[in-house]
Amino acid sequence: MQYGNNKWGKYRALRRDAALARHLPLTRMATNENIRRMLTKNDSVYLKPSHGTGGFGILKLSRRAGGGYDLQYGTKRRSFATLDRAYRAFLQAKQNKRYLVQTGISMLRHLGRPFDLRIMVQRDRASRWEVTGIVGRVAKPRMVVTNYHSGGKPMPVPDLLGPLMSKADQASYVDRLKRLSIRTSAHMSRYFPAYRAFGIDVAVDRKRKPWILEVNSRPDKYIFRALPDKTMFHRIMRYAKPPGKKQR
Repeated sequence: MQYGNNKWGKYRALRRDAALARHLPLTRMATNENIRRMLTKNDSVYLKPSHGTGGFGILKLSRRAGGGYDLQYGTKRRSFATLDRAYRAFLQAKQNKRYLVQTGISMLRHLGRPFDLRIMVQRDRASRWEVTGIVGRVAKPRMVVTNYHSGGKPMPVPDLLGPLMSKADQASYVDRLKRLSIRTSAHMSRYFPAYRAFGIDVAVDRKRKPWILEVNSRPDKYIFRALPDKTMFHRIMRYAKPPGKKQR
């Protein structure tokens, strides 16, 4: 079975692995009915273009405790008395693009700002999958996305997990994330065999459960260059060289 190389196609492909499906936020096409149903069970949802990178075009729709709804894009937020009005505003914003609705995750925070993780997985010279880098992405103040090209701040993972768990727990947890990412990449390569690298975006909730937000088939390498320590970036660039090309 073939799946499109877009968010919807990748989500459907990931769901074919039962173990990975447990780490996927519920995702549907962004119809009025689906949005309404998901907001009855969640305080917020994310509205994402099926095609697109860098966090561009992503909106957050939240149900206010006192009634009404907030629709946020970037740092701009609009309030609506009813969901129908919020949905009409969303239709105007999305234009003719195909959008998905995804359950919001209560992500861990750093200094009050949500963060997630970009995990780079690449094939080694023997075509085995290997995690070559992990970087944290902290959302810009008042932003709904953590993406680097949307103002997210790259940070070393120990700086983010250090205040939350011991070094031993960090090592164990990072190993868990690596196993999850390698399984994800191995599974996705069955449906997208042309790619030798995947960037796995993982959110961690307050119970420390990892959630696979997205799998990028053309992951940005240069977010790793923004870290003070360039070791991961250099490793990623070495692995990115075509097989058979001599290393200098």
